[in-house]
Amino acid sequence: MRLFFALLAAISVSAALAVTLEVPRLAEPAFADREVSGDAALPTNRTDNLRLFRLEMTFNATLSNNVQVAVGRDAVPFDGILAAEETYFIIGWDCGEWFLRPLGLKERYTCMPQAASTACRRTLLVEIRNDVQGMPQSVLFLEKDVGSFVFDGLALSPLPEWSRTSLWSHLRVTSRGSDTANESVSAKFVQDGAVINLR
Repeated sequence: MRLFFALLAAISVSAALAVTLEVPRLAEPAFADREVSGDAALPTNRTDNLRLFRLEMTFNATLSNNVQVAVGRDAVPFDGILAAEETYFIIGWDCGEWFLRPLGLKERYTCMPQAASTACRRTLLVEIRNDVQGMPQSVLFLEKDVGSFVFDGLALSPLPEWSRTSLWSHLRVTSRGSDTANESVSAKFVQDGAVINLR
């Protein structure tokens, strides 16, 4: 019984120190190419003692659609819209493969999904862990229920500038293609390094 109450208390502390942003689902496309985007400001207290950033996106993945999340800093004119030149990185799904475009968007890295995963509904997870000074220590890419994966040719040592969570202020979700993305995107900021996952 004592262990139960200790675990319950630990879970309560962890929940109190986490900030989660649930991004509203995108509206129905108004254009022929069915592209639609939505921007969201990150919580103002997201970097306070931040030890773990976790991005989760779930959507219908097909061979003809594109679903992506861009993260960056909104700059002049501070319009709340994340423009291409303000983007630190873009990650997502593009016509049958995972892709990542880091700072500057001049490079593009890809990874084919594991053959064991045949389901149309997919969940991409990105986890960035920081040290006590808020500097990134590790970056991990995972497909839920499948496992971690790496982007071909992407160097993560030393960790790149685009992984510095303290530099971000906004994220942008974009969906393209003839198939409905039915996306769900959330960003979680866990503080003080207290992370408890119960399955």
